Amino acid sequence: MSRTSIAALTTILIAGVLASASPAAPPTKGALYEGTLFASGVAGLIKTVRLKVGTSGKTARVIWSCGTGRAPSTLQFAIAADGTFKAYSNTGSLTVWSFVGRFVSPSTARAALHLNAACDGKGGTLNLKRKA
Repeated sequence: MSRTSIAALTTILIAGVLASASPAAPPTKGALYEGTLFASGVAGLIKTVRLKVGTSGKTARVIWSCGTGRAPSTLQFAIAADGTFKAYSNTGSLTVWSFVGRFVSPSTARAALHLNAACDGKGGTLNLKRKA
């Protein structure tokens, strides 16, 4: 095979891989998405996560609870045009917790809740489903 043929084949393969990756989707405007991050380990607590998308579909608010009897944590953030989002709760230069993810369809979001210095310190990845 010539160098030109190899380069063309490589370009086609890369394009195929990129096309097969599931792209993010826009959220449903004004929708509520909910999910649960189950306890991991003996000291782990169950976290309930609610994601409320704004009426414009460009902003959202995450509200999550750590176990029972504790006040929920909340943070408002922007949703990118491609359906991805990143939210960070900082105290000074310390990121206490973060919430990062994307909408995989208008009815589902996939996100990671990172608990650096909050709750039991045990975050994880969860699916959030739109509530009717």
